[in-house]
Amino acid sequence: MLESRRKFRWVALLLAMALVIPLIGCGGEGATPVVTTVTTTSTPTFTIPPEPTGATGTLSSVSGEVTVLRQGVDTWFNATSGMKLGTGDSLKTGSDGYVLIVFFDGSVMEVEADSEISVEELSTASGTGSTTVHIFQMVGNTVNRVEQLIDSSSKYEVETPAGSAVVRGTIFNLGVSPYGLSCINTLDEDDVASHCAYFTGTGKTVDVCEKKKSCCWPGSPPSDPFYTDTNEDPTNWGGDGASSQCHSTAMPDSTYPYPTFTYPSPTPTGTTGPTGPIG
Repeated sequence: MLESRRKFRWVALLLAMALVIPLIGCGGEGATPVVTTVTTTSTPTFTIPPEPTGATGTLSSVSGEVTVLRQGVDTWFNATSGMKLGTGDSLKTGSDGYVLIVFFDGSVMEVEADSEISVEELSTASGTGSTTVHIFQMVGNTVNRVEQLIDSSSKYEVETPAGSAVVRGTIFNLGVSPYGLSCINTLDEDDVASHCAYFTGTGKTVDVCEKKKSCCWPGSPPSDPFYTDTNEDPTNWGGDGASSQCHSTAMPDSTYPYPTFTYPSPTPTGTTGPTGPIG
């Protein structure tokens, strides 16, 4: 009887161990780890393209929002002082943006806020050494300080949706509205030489000399140059100063000293066509 009880106890102990050991194994060191796979999406990084070589323009005095678009690239990136622009590159400024572009020929373009330009050509001709700076200004305001070009084949040209300005050594301001209206103003220089810009649109070219201005709509010829200050106009004898220089078929409702303009009909979608002086 005692022997039977001992056998029963051993059997019970073995059964209990058989149940406990697998449970210990499930949570012990010998357990098979559960692998969880987490899929992550990485954000691609943008690498700024290499700078152009040869004839270039160098950025200086970068302030506010100024971005650059390299030729063959579809991503705009922030500009920094010392960065170079080459043929095919573009640049634009935000509402607080400002930058100087110092070109290889010594000329300087000052790009003000809310402007956009593209570099059509920067080059030096082999053999003759003549230089070409050709910029397209889509919108906004620029001040251009052009070194005197000695070589007759050299040129500095700023093209707009309405026309183009070509100079050989002067300072001029060029403004382009969102509707394409383009106005050039040749600034006064403190010397005895005569300085002029040549403004062309729709087959007509006018000489815009110091202290004068001309404006042009896309598809229309430029206005006859007019003085920006009535005191500088030798034809202004007082009164209303109705000088013929300030009237233009390109800009209706012209009045002296500043022609007023109305936007073409129909007015571009979603816009209002104000009437007011050309600044």
